[in-house]
Amino acid sequence: MTEFNHLFKALNIVEEDLKKELLDVGVLQHVPKDSFIVEQHKYIKWLAMVISGKVRVWQESEDREILLYYVQPVQTCVMSLSASFGDCKSVVNAKTEEDTTLIKIPVRFATEWSFKYRSWNKFTTQSFIHSYEDLLHAYKNLAFNKVDERLMKYIQTVSTQNNTPFIKLSHSQLANEIGTTREVISKTLKQFEHSGLVKLSFKQIELL
Repeated sequence: MTEFNHLFKALNIVEEDLKKELLDVGVLQHVPKDSFIVEQHKYIKWLAMVISGKVRVWQESEDREILLYYVQPVQTCVMSLSASFGDCKSVVNAKTEEDTTLIKIPVRFATEWSFKYRSWNKFTTQSFIHSYEDLLHAYKNLAFNKVDERLMKYIQTVSTQNNTPFIKLSHSQLANEIGTTREVISKTLKQFEHSGLVKLSFKQIELL
């Protein structure tokens, strides 16, 4: 009940009928790290709303991944939301980055409520706008910034967020975050090390 009340407050849900429907059909689920929430090319049966934790959303083609965005607390994957409106297969993968708490809603209600309840309609509209901005930022980053610029900015961001100069990520993980190959990441990191910007060790980068 606490998680549902948190959701009501965060989304400013005031309609008592909507609260009742959410309590009736919503399923609270605690999901461990590295669990798939949505899989590419599969139909979506549930709309998952993140209450706590974080979910990574990406597209995959052959051996390449393109990071689209992260779903943070009191957000949902807008690609899943879009697929639920059209009853079509998912075009993305979504996996938990850490232990995550979800409230899952059958997709038919997610679309139905958009026409019935003003607060839910506002939530879905804002979700689309927010994710559109994230996707536009990701596109601009890929289109206009070189790999070395994207990689250094990512390393600096992770270092700042974790308050440590040590970044414990493999070259393959970095490649997935940046949208390139492991070989390109390894070559770029070697250039950084040669320039005195970083120090490399097994699955760890020290930002100097």
